[in-house]
Amino acid sequence: MRIAFLADASLTHTQRWVDTFARRGHDCLLLSLEPGEGGACPTEHLPARTWLPRFLRYTSNIGAAAARLRAFRPDIVNAHFLPNYGWMAARLGARPLVLTTLGSDILLVPRKTPLHRWRTRYVLARCDRVTADAEMLARAVARFGFPAERILVVPFGIERQRFAATNARPVAPIVVLSTRRLEPVYDVETLLRAMETLQPELRQQLQVRVAGNGSQAELLQRRVLDPPVRFLGWLAPQDLDREIRDAHVYVSTARSDSTSVSLLEAMAAGCFPVVTDIAGNREWIRHEENGLLFPCGNAEALARCLARACAEAALRERADPINRALVDERACWERNMESVEALFIELGHNAAASR
Repeated sequence: MRIAFLADASLTHTQRWVDTFARRGHDCLLLSLEPGEGGACPTEHLPARTWLPRFLRYTSNIGAAAARLRAFRPDIVNAHFLPNYGWMAARLGARPLVLTTLGSDILLVPRKTPLHRWRTRYVLARCDRVTADAEMLARAVARFGFPAERILVVPFGIERQRFAATNARPVAPIVVLSTRRLEPVYDVETLLRAMETLQPELRQQLQVRVAGNGSQAELLQRRVLDPPVRFLGWLAPQDLDREIRDAHVYVSTARSDSTSVSLLEAMAAGCFPVVTDIAGNREWIRHEENGLLFPCGNAEALARCLARACAEAALRERADPINRALVDERACWERNMESVEALFIELGHNAAASR
């Protein structure tokens, strides 16, 4: 079938998603304002017009996108995510339209102003189906009036063999790893404050590593800690996988999230999760069974969780098989994408039959 994607070509999530369908033999096209090359899906870039405010960059490209879709004649259009490409797809009247949501576009953006909330309802009213990567995200979509039965919950998962083999970790030092972007919503500063709270002798037993970049990188790197936190910056996928395999404890200080791919990666690799007590994380982590939960922004609580995770090797070992089984059962990338493919085929066939 012919599938048109409207999405940010620079994002890893986009590349994984669209390339899956191209490699499955579908005729695919990706339209994007952002640069991205080298994938299995052909990409056509729309004018970025960076001198315009962000919202107007996408609005000004609706005509160009409509013309390209008329020429391509897709069986289905899939837009990622609501505020930018979902808006474009809704305005140009693409049908059948599947909107893929991933978290902040539903959980945070609509809270900004009444105009943002209106836009959310406008786009959802013009979608045939929605995919969400968590049950809590599906419930958030439904609160805007979108029928719950038309939402497919499918986590962005892990490729089946990605962490099939994991090296044995040394007993010491205990490696604590954060892989979230250095942006306010991920609140990596709370991890640094937690390290200041820990007893000096415990800090000396830890090696804290932060992978990722973002607008707060310079601010966070100015924090003076003993021993210092090592900031790794952006890592290529193979280097990131190596860091995850080597780490004992994974930390996420995110204040808002749906299903976190970085959490799934840690679980699949046998890295013990210490994560914020938010709805998206609670769908995967049960406190004291397969991880530890702490309140958002509470550095003292995070410090206590880190001390416990580092001291109780048995707790980490019990969590390992539970987490690997959870990921295999609910977050297998290949199996989950088969569900999305089946949805696309169903909608495409239904649309063709009604013409």
